[in-house]
Amino acid sequence: MSENATTGVKLCRITCSVHQRLSPRVIDRLREIGIRSVLVENGRTVRQRRYRRRSGVRRRTVRLEDSPVELFRFSVAPEHAQPIIRSLIEAAEMDVPGRGAVFAQAVTEYVEPGPVLVDSTHLGTWPADLPMLSDLALITCVLSTAGGGENLARLALELGTGVPIVTLGTGTGMRDRLGLLRITVPPAKELVHLLVPALDAEGVIRQLVEEGKLNRPGRGFVYSAAVQSGVLDTRLQIGPQEHAASIEQVVAAIDELKVGTAWRRRFPGLDQSAGFRLSRNHSEIVFVCSEERSGVFVDAAMQAGARGATTMRVRRLRKDDSSLGDAARERCIITVPSPVRDSVVNRILEAHNGDRDGLDCLETLPAPVAYTFLRAPGRSRP
Repeated sequence: MSENATTGVKLCRITCSVHQRLSPRVIDRLREIGIRSVLVENGRTVRQRRYRRRSGVRRRTVRLEDSPVELFRFSVAPEHAQPIIRSLIEAAEMDVPGRGAVFAQAVTEYVEPGPVLVDSTHLGTWPADLPMLSDLALITCVLSTAGGGENLARLALELGTGVPIVTLGTGTGMRDRLGLLRITVPPAKELVHLLVPALDAEGVIRQLVEEGKLNRPGRGFVYSAAVQSGVLDTRLQIGPQEHAASIEQVVAAIDELKVGTAWRRRFPGLDQSAGFRLSRNHSEIVFVCSEERSGVFVDAAMQAGARGATTMRVRRLRKDDSSLGDAARERCIITVPSPVRDSVVNRILEAHNGDRDGLDCLETLPAPVAYTFLRAPGRSRP
């Protein structure tokens, strides 16, 4: 384990999101590759469903429809990331819009991850020309209001950038500092994850802040993180189709021809006078620990300057010889200004050294743009 937060190991975190019925394919492929430990989180995708009237005329109104998904997360050496992503794309047929999304992010790991013995003989047999994008960003919104996830998912679909994934979590820390306001800020959180073209990330965040009213106290926060490469799920609508190809298939084909998403930039000029200011130069800190042990590490992080954390319940699929064992875990996300990142990481590592259960992993990655409501200096608290 590293003694100093600046000397972590460079890895790639791979996230794969597929419909629950496709999960066995992903698990089988990961077992074949040799990935020894995978975190699985339940969630749902939100899409628009179109209908036809009985007369055969298409209705212009649509309703939102949820589908259950599972998110698989694991970290590997950078040289293994691309072959593994392509393998998962092939296994779940994610080159077809609507099948799912998979992407890689460069992270720094501070808890010794142990060797990952990838079976390259399997990787070598799968296609090397599957379409992938490299100009993406992952937007994460943590919402405190009931129904906030549904409203923000609706807005994301209207913007047409990608299919939102909604998961559940619990807030810790900041709520306890809000004085009387804490009674209106429930601990239960909804997280909306949105994979978008990198050039549009800031514009999408501004739209989410304005339309989702995140510029009000106790509503939540949002941030973006860079994505090295991956495949978007662009099937925003499901239902009757009138043409030989859907608009999602057309967009995917143009992405492949243009080798990127810059051609469909939605926000060429950003309004800097919207009544709120985005924060720059943040870091995302993620750790995984045994169930009901996250409080120890969150307390340590807050002593070093973190303002709060969001904890999700996940399960670990661990490859031990020929079997996969299941264990409950907690995955915790903390977003801090980059200047205090190392002090927060070091304090968490100190707690890890003093805890008999300890951490499964502790990772950081840059979060270049973030927003949370901050009360103006000099104003009294409620």
